[in-house]
Amino acid sequence: MWAKKEQEEGRRKRMMLGAISTKGGTHNGEQSWSMETLEKSILEKKKGLDSSYVDGKEGLDPSIEVVKPSSIMETPTKLPTPQQAAAQMTLTTTAPRSRSDLFPLPVAFRARLSRRCRAELAAGRTGILIKPKLNPLEGDTSLRAGHGQWWKKDSSALHGVPRVQLCRHGADLAGGKYAALLNVKNPTLNMIRLRFSGPPDLKKDGGESEELSPLVEPRELQNILVDPFTETYVQGHLCSSDATASLSPTEFFSLDPADDPFLDIGKGRQDDPSGVRDWDAMSAIGALVEGRASQMRLVAAQGDTAWVELVLCDAASDREDSSHDSNANSYLAVPLGLQIEVGNGSWEASLIKRRDLAEEEQDLVTLNLVTLLR
Repeated sequence: MWAKKEQEEGRRKRMMLGAISTKGGTHNGEQSWSMETLEKSILEKKKGLDSSYVDGKEGLDPSIEVVKPSSIMETPTKLPTPQQAAAQMTLTTTAPRSRSDLFPLPVAFRARLSRRCRAELAAGRTGILIKPKLNPLEGDTSLRAGHGQWWKKDSSALHGVPRVQLCRHGADLAGGKYAALLNVKNPTLNMIRLRFSGPPDLKKDGGESEELSPLVEPRELQNILVDPFTETYVQGHLCSSDATASLSPTEFFSLDPADDPFLDIGKGRQDDPSGVRDWDAMSAIGALVEGRASQMRLVAAQGDTAWVELVLCDAASDREDSSHDSNANSYLAVPLGLQIEVGNGSWEASLIKRRDLAEEEQDLVTLNLVTLLR
């Protein structure tokens, strides 16, 4: 009997709770939750979106609260950007009112490209250099036949040549003198021994005045890309040959292997040498003895970086005219030489073998470079 009364009491309480939730009563001034309340709110939001952006304000349910423009302007961070709104129009015809209305976008299609060697193709072979895979670790790198089936390390010669950059520069246009501080850095994991020199002499040993091809063609200085990010191009004109003919090579200096930035995290940044921090272009020009020719010297060397000073006298171009002076985009091109020693532990990353020379004789590789000054 008592069990029957407990069952009836439990059934009566469940019926009372069901009646309260169905009616959507209030508790402490707040509306209680129910399935009907949820469905009703979803339906109202849907009607609000359809009536606001399809049918306009006419026929809008008065019970729906319309978002005023003033309230939208108060929270600009919640508004979608024009790019996001344009991207959403490819998925739906309803313009989003806030960032919460945005739908996730699908991933754009990315083509898989393969690179082939032209010489190998001309010989009738496949010549596959790089063949992309979704999984870079797919394949066996020990097999010679499958070298085109996985990602490869970029071993271009560009990453093995010392990088030369212009730190600071200045000019005395009245006297035709220029001064620059060059920075050279070792990008390899091996020691490099090198020096700076003037451009190579293209004249023959007999001193004949026969016409020879110039070191830098004038057409190569017409459009020089100096900033690939902003796509900035400048014009250049060669400096006087007399200014670089008297340049004497600097002393040989060694650059340590490149420092790994990940291993130096937390150790602090190493400051530049005092000679580099206190270097001034006008002071370098003023220290030049009157009548003395152009010169280069090593300022300082620290770790994998070195700094070289370049001072030019009478560097105005032989063909310079008023158009160069009026053109603000015209630069003075100074050809130089970078001589790197091969062998004896120097520049082993280049894989260049030393020639059969005497031990006391140095095997040098000369690279031509051009410095742009204003």
